[in-house]
Amino acid sequence: MPVGWIAQQLIGGSRDPWWDPDGRSRRRSAPRRFLELAIVAFVLASLMLGLQVGTARAATTVNLDQWATLDFAWQNGNLNGNNSRYPEGGVVPFRVAFEGLAAGSHEVHINYDFSAGGHKAYDFLATWNVTNASGAICSASGGGISSMCPFLPTASTFEFPADPFVADGLSVTTAQVYSGTPRRLTLWGGTITSISGPIHSGSVDGNSTADFTVRFTSTGSAILMAWGGHLAQSAFWNLAAGGERDGAGQVSGAPWHMRTLQLDGSGNKNQDRSIQPSAIVGELPPFALAVPTPGPGPGATAAPPAPGATPAPPAAAVPTSPGGSRITPPPTATLPAEPPPAREPVSGAVGGFLTAGALMVAWMASHRRRVMGRHDP
Repeated sequence: MPVGWIAQQLIGGSRDPWWDPDGRSRRRSAPRRFLELAIVAFVLASLMLGLQVGTARAATTVNLDQWATLDFAWQNGNLNGNNSRYPEGGVVPFRVAFEGLAAGSHEVHINYDFSAGGHKAYDFLATWNVTNASGAICSASGGGISSMCPFLPTASTFEFPADPFVADGLSVTTAQVYSGTPRRLTLWGGTITSISGPIHSGSVDGNSTADFTVRFTSTGSAILMAWGGHLAQSAFWNLAAGGERDGAGQVSGAPWHMRTLQLDGSGNKNQDRSIQPSAIVGELPPFALAVPTPGPGPGATAAPPAPGATPAPPAAAVPTSPGGSRITPPPTATLPAEPPPAREPVSGAVGGFLTAGALMVAWMASHRRRVMGRHDP
């Protein structure tokens, strides 16, 4: 649109503006003309601001990586036997980088395949660096490299709620105790305010998922988040209930997945990473990933397990780890659902600006119709 035409619409020129064909508005008093000019300029500036904010929002990016153990690097694609080796009971690290966020409240879903092809896959979420990738959160590989790297701010952590879901007579809560794995979500660039869930969907005899809702606030435009996916152990699923081996190593054919979904309700920001069955080799014993704690005292030793024996799963009583510490099962209640984050103030302002612009254009058109009506015979 030519600049000269815009100037003509605002202050006039050799011809009257489109919206004032008889020139009456132009011939009004100087204060009134100045007020009209200020209103029109404000509306045009507001429209431009709305377009700029829309462009900034469109630039929001989400990038999910997972750790490839053989490459010793973050992988923006999928894991398989060529780039990774994980045992049942191991933890696959994940990191996701959000860029272009508005400072304030946000919400995202972490969704994972609980079962694949009728076998347990990722049975729960854990701390990201329990078994691999420690100290490599800013490693320059993959795609989820945060703009805050390498100097990350202080991390915010939040424990994943315990999962009372029962499958094949065994609960996920007991599987968490059996593993002893720490279970915390870590975030840089803001604060985790709540985690609710998980909500299970689908049949465990086929393909099923579990879903956590994570709410957080960002202090700037970048957020880096990290967690781990715990690979289900056959020694627990379902040998602990007298059944057949049903851990992640039993999945065959199709892979299983970890996802981030619905960032602030936006489905086009979803991410999905998978792991092939060929990446699963062997199995960890129970409590292998428990946080070390002091033993019973000097001189005390624990009897080694018999060769080839599978350690018994914990009973209903509180179990004892190999180090002699007591591990208390986490509570079975999940956090109550919370209301969605408040809309960003900027969105309301933009909506107001656009409404004002539409009203101003409508007034101009109405004014023109009235003037033209006076000239009709």
